[in-house]
Amino acid sequence: MSQTTVLSLQGLSCMHCVGSARKALEAVPGVTSAEVTLESANVYGDADAQRLIAAIEEAGFHAKLKASSLT
Repeated sequence: MSQTTVLSLQGLSCMHCVGSARKALEAVPGVTSAEVTLESANVYGDADAQRLIAAIEEAGFHAKLKASSLT
């Protein structure tokens, strides 16, 4: 069973930021893929939401959990 986690993002201002955030999320163990925009991220896989938030913050941005669901 796969999980989709939606994060609300802050601090991203360009496509380079989007790429950096996507790369940080996809490096988290359990993430199969991530779709990132300037305002949010849809993360697929079974990674813990707190690890995802920590990865975003380590990349220099801010994130909070918006939603999480099993698919």
